[in-house]
Amino acid sequence: MNVGIYFETSKSTGGAHHQNISLIEIFNTYLKNNYDFTYIVPNQEQKKIVESKGSKCIIFKKGLRFRVEQFILKFNFFKALYKKFSIKNSFESFLQSRRFDLIFFNAPYETSTLVNETNFIIMLLSMQHRTHGFFPEYKGKHDNETRDHIIDHAVKNSFKIFVGSEKDKNLLIELFNAEQNKVKVQSYAFNLPSVYEKNKSFDFEKTYKNLDIPQNKNILIYPAQFWAHKNHQYIIDIALDLKKSNIKDIFFVFCGFDKGNLKIVKNKIQKYQLEEYIKIFNYLDDLELISLYLKCFGVIMPSFVGYTTIPMYEAFYFKKNIFYTKGLSDNKLQSFLTEIDINNINSFKDRYYETLKNKIENDQKLKDAKKFYDEYCDSKNTAENFKKVFDEY
Repeated sequence: MNVGIYFETSKSTGGAHHQNISLIEIFNTYLKNNYDFTYIVPNQEQKKIVESKGSKCIIFKKGLRFRVEQFILKFNFFKALYKKFSIKNSFESFLQSRRFDLIFFNAPYETSTLVNETNFIIMLLSMQHRTHGFFPEYKGKHDNETRDHIIDHAVKNSFKIFVGSEKDKNLLIELFNAEQNKVKVQSYAFNLPSVYEKNKSFDFEKTYKNLDIPQNKNILIYPAQFWAHKNHQYIIDIALDLKKSNIKDIFFVFCGFDKGNLKIVKNKIQKYQLEEYIKIFNYLDDLELISLYLKCFGVIMPSFVGYTTIPMYEAFYFKKNIFYTKGLSDNKLQSFLTEIDINNINSFKDRYYETLKNKIENDQKLKDAKKFYDEYCDSKNTAENFKKVFDEY
């Protein structure tokens, strides 16, 4: 079967990009003998990324006609006009000229809305723009209306839809009237475990020392881009409280690309003189991030959005504590997390000291989380989930 995989992410897109890189490796390892995969990318930069992984790749250039069609074909009048005169848009013509049997969109790209005659599968990630649509990141270029347009088209036209959590599946069924059997839950793919397995002889200790992070403290990392919904403010408030209480055994590390909030976060750290409690890295490569995971006490994620996240599963793999927004995750994951009330800064401190006090119980929780990862989240299981859908098609 000839499968086209649409790939349009870059490092700056964060978790979505890391997932897509992981999927390339997973498909190459487990599925390439079953299907003929060709990646479709918009430029040379992404072509180099895909080809460096040993995969076939072709470029679809987003020319003027494509950009016009992506806009006008949102409107029923132009849709009807194209249909009446049997006009194929430039993207669909491109796909059909390559005789693809099936297209896989590995993220909710707006380009998917131009596919009408070619069958496709899509990963829609989170539905929480509907529950938290007031955040500024949902009001820009890729706004709520665009997100809904992508989802509506997928619900009506796709063969299958992948989402990251049971809660997202329930929202998709409730808000968009999706057919239950059409929606498949698949945990996000992540590349750090495979990178670590291939580089265990690497000097992670030296890499960690080069990051110049304070010694003899419990390090809590927040690997997240600087979006408003990521709620770095909660951690700043914790640090301010720790400073007032003269508690100095905890240190936070932020790392991620700026999405509009980095300057605000930096200014608040400077304003409250919290450099003794927080350090920011705009971006860390895989080996640097692994060195952090290996040395840290845990991960802290006080986000408003994200029923599941890539750092959650990475914490499971590395057997690290993860302090996560209370009530946010899928129910089946909550027993592996240390939940915190993000409306109460004392909640983190209370749960942190409980974790230190109940070491035996906490260590068992980390072992259970790793067991869950091994049974449901590793690359082989991910490949098998995709293979079932491809085979069904």
